[in-house]
Amino acid sequence: MRLGKMAADHGSLDAAVLCGHILRKGEAGQPDLVEARRYYDMAAARSHPDALIALGEMGLAGEAGLDDTDAYAYLLRASDAGRNDATLALADMNRTGRGVAPDTQEERRLLERASAAFDRDATKRLADTYLESDPARALELYEQAAQAGSIDAAYAAGVMYSQTFEIRPDEEKAAYWLGLAAKGGHAAAQADYGLIVYQGAGVSRDDMAAADWFRRAAEGGDTEGMFLYAFTLAKGEGTPQDFGEAYYWLLKSGDSTIDDYQQDRATLRERLEANVAPDVLEAARARL
Repeated sequence: MRLGKMAADHGSLDAAVLCGHILRKGEAGQPDLVEARRYYDMAAARSHPDALIALGEMGLAGEAGLDDTDAYAYLLRASDAGRNDATLALADMNRTGRGVAPDTQEERRLLERASAAFDRDATKRLADTYLESDPARALELYEQAAQAGSIDAAYAAGVMYSQTFEIRPDEEKAAYWLGLAAKGGHAAAQADYGLIVYQGAGVSRDDMAAADWFRRAAEGGDTEGMFLYAFTLAKGEGTPQDFGEAYYWLLKSGDSTIDDYQQDRATLRERLEANVAPDVLEAARARL
């Protein structure tokens, strides 16, 4: 901090930003947001992008007398300097009306700008804005973002190919994108891809692989994955039959907002509770 102040006083913008970070986080004592803002302002006066981003963050957090309007102004300057993270933040603010009147057209313009700079998250979020009005365009953008490495976009593309979003269903493409997202660790995609593998829709049918995907989805926190894993455990399909483990994952999956899925849960629970030893069921309840 001592050396940073010396350098900042001699005109180093990077040093001013460094001092701002140290003061804001309290890394050399107690946090001092007002002093942090002063150092950030030194660098922001000469359009240092990191300083502009930091001041934008402080404005959104209501720190050091800054507010949402200030945040918008700082982030706009950072965006104009080429910072895509600032551009995405501005898109959020236009969507939610923070620091500016809500403007969905400006949100889309900002997302297009960041997408054109090869920001895959921006491309995915741009696709979201087209989902209701132009599903074909949304799918095109999801695939672009997925090809650039967005797991969420790959999942969205897979869902669109497997369901009716004014898109012709395509089992192989659905399996491809859902498989990509599943392999990337997307829990909901792991559940959906497991179901595809279980059914043999667009890929070879494989009970063991399906059960493993259900397990991954369950352990990743996806509630439908938990139910599907419980189902395979109860039947012993692709995995050793284990009623206690099945009951545990069934309980952990909770309720479904889809009537048919909720009925499936109720049926499995009824059968397990009618046929499994009470001590096994109690042990599963205790694990929760």
